[in-house]
Amino acid sequence: MNRLRRWIAALIGYHRQPVYPSIYWMVGSAWLCQAVYVAAKLDVAEKLRHGPMAIAALAAACGVREVPLLQVLRALAGFGIFTIDQADRVSLNNEGRRLLADDRYSVRPWALLSGEQLWPAAGQMLEQLRTGRTGFDVAHGAPVWQHYASCPADGDVFDTFMSAATDLHVAAVTAAYPFDRHRRVVDIGAGRGSLLRAMLRTGPDLRGTWYDRAEVLPSARDQFAVAGMESRCEFVAGSFLDSVPAGADLYTIKHVLHDWPDEAAEHILRNIVAAMDGASTLLIIEALLDERSGVDGLVKLRDIEQMFWTGGRVRSRREFNRLLEPAGLVIEEVLPTPIVDMSVIRVRRRR
Repeated sequence: MNRLRRWIAALIGYHRQPVYPSIYWMVGSAWLCQAVYVAAKLDVAEKLRHGPMAIAALAAACGVREVPLLQVLRALAGFGIFTIDQADRVSLNNEGRRLLADDRYSVRPWALLSGEQLWPAAGQMLEQLRTGRTGFDVAHGAPVWQHYASCPADGDVFDTFMSAATDLHVAAVTAAYPFDRHRRVVDIGAGRGSLLRAMLRTGPDLRGTWYDRAEVLPSARDQFAVAGMESRCEFVAGSFLDSVPAGADLYTIKHVLHDWPDEAAEHILRNIVAAMDGASTLLIIEALLDERSGVDGLVKLRDIEQMFWTGGRVRSRREFNRLLEPAGLVIEEVLPTPIVDMSVIRVRRRR
């Protein structure tokens, strides 16, 4: 009798298991990226801001066909993004609000970048493994930074995404490290300055140097002016591949080194070391990858993304040590944050 009960329990348990193993789910989930992109590009969330809409009216407002729009939104609703009732009326819910441009946790810039630029690049992953050219290069006809220089519209999408991501990250970064102990910080690859402004807010005596490409400078200066912080910041345009401004006791570089293969990343670090004095601190703000199997899957996906996007990589602590040593740097401390792909890695010159 006990054996029979165990057999029945095992049979019931078997039938309760998912029909498809996880690898099937992984393959099928690829379409979700494009579905989210379509909703972001059509600005569906904005059109629903003031209340539900019938699918016919929503399709007309978006300038697309009704039935395929319903199919796309129904798929998203199946994963909790938007709500669709039995009368095919679409409503905005909390997850859907993440596609509003002004939502605090907006993923709209990320969805646009992924759907337009990274989707075709990911499709060239096998070609990258065979030839060494990044998937982005194969898909768009030029490596990422050359493409952004020749296609300002795509470069602006990238800069908007980076600024939005940093806006979300700054609270975690400033909570992890006491920036107010320093007198001057140089933010390398500062973008529109979200992180630098957050650092300056931690202490009234802290001064900053914004350092990035010349084409980003006007937008960054405007942001500092709006925040009333322009007088506390020096703006220097240049390339960290050439040099880094000297004279600071703190240098920060956020989500930059993972854009570059080891040789280029080591070159950037040497330029930073040349600007540092013996007492300067460097903060590398990005993910530390856990090399063990079966863990840290999201960060490892970010590693693949950097591979086909920029030709870079997300590194483990062991790989960071190997990168830092030739530049004369050592890790003193790793400060975790609640952001899954972001730690604050405190580095100093080797004594």
